Amino acid sequence: MVQLNIAFLDEEEDYLEQLQGYVIRKKDLFFKIAAFSKAEAFLVQEKEQKFDAVVMTEVFWEALEGAAADTKKILLYEEDGKDVNGRLFLEKYQSAEQLFQQISAMLWQEETDGRAVFIEHTAKLIGIYSPIRHESQLLFSMTMAQILGETQKVLYVNLMEHSGFSFLTNEEITEDIGDLLYAMMQKNHDFAAGLHKIRRTYRNVDYIPPAVNPEHISEITKPLLEELFLILKGRSGYDIVVVDFDRVFLGFAEMIPVFGGFYCLGKEGRLNRYRMTEFMEYLRKEGEYTVDLVKHILLPEMKSSPTEAGLLDEGIYGGMGDYIRGCLYGGAEIGR
Repeated sequence: MVQLNIAFLDEEEDYLEQLQGYVIRKKDLFFKIAAFSKAEAFLVQEKEQKFDAVVMTEVFWEALEGAAADTKKILLYEEDGKDVNGRLFLEKYQSAEQLFQQISAMLWQEETDGRAVFIEHTAKLIGIYSPIRHESQLLFSMTMAQILGETQKVLYVNLMEHSGFSFLTNEEITEDIGDLLYAMMQKNHDFAAGLHKIRRTYRNVDYIPPAVNPEHISEITKPLLEELFLILKGRSGYDIVVVDFDRVFLGFAEMIPVFGGFYCLGKEGRLNRYRMTEFMEYLRKEGEYTVDLVKHILLPEMKSSPTEAGLLDEGIYGGMGDYIRGCLYGGAEIGR
């Protein structure tokens, strides 16, 4: 899970309390904030912990000149018409949600002559697909994501039409990947802000809520999907992005080389072997190189939890977790 540690400096204590209250009410694990109404208190705390950014009013900007040299500074802009002199800035009087969306976008950017550009932090994409529609695919993928999340920043993306994911997390979803994809089609879309807006967290894994309306998945075009994968790889800010596929789409085989790892899930049975063979022959038309990138896995039978709420916990602590940590990877750290 990505967690950003932000310091806010403002003489208006009521404003700082409102920001802290927003994070608590939102139960937002993405941000950890510290509020300071005096520069001296910040300087003491800054010696003990590292902040990803310091958001401050003009008064503090002048008082702290030369301090926190290695930390990104963002001006909390209060006065209309005042020159920001090429500095990164946020308008102070806006909704807390908009404020934090803008901060998340800025922290995946670097300053160059007063302009902002995305950092080229490349994530490893891991794809999972089952031509036989293995019933344990989601459990396998989320268990892998949680194991990776123990040591790295992980984002889970589910492209299934009927995943059942919301029943496993027991979280009400108001926006999902369909909304993110729609926003990507709009001119001048800010992907980082859009991702932060819909992103949720389960334990140590961030995830984009799967589509509630399956038609949103069926309407994804090849160019849009290519754009999504390239942005997730180069501009998401994560170390690992796990992508759960439901079906083959136009250009599927062509995109496999974009992934640093790709797992194809099968199970015992004659018809299942036939389906797997057909899928591998389909990949072979793209070239032996593509076939070599795909790891074929025969998942063993796993006893399921009697309650839906326990499935993800059972995965990480039960047989699926043991299989991924031990049998599949021989106890080695995965994802590196």
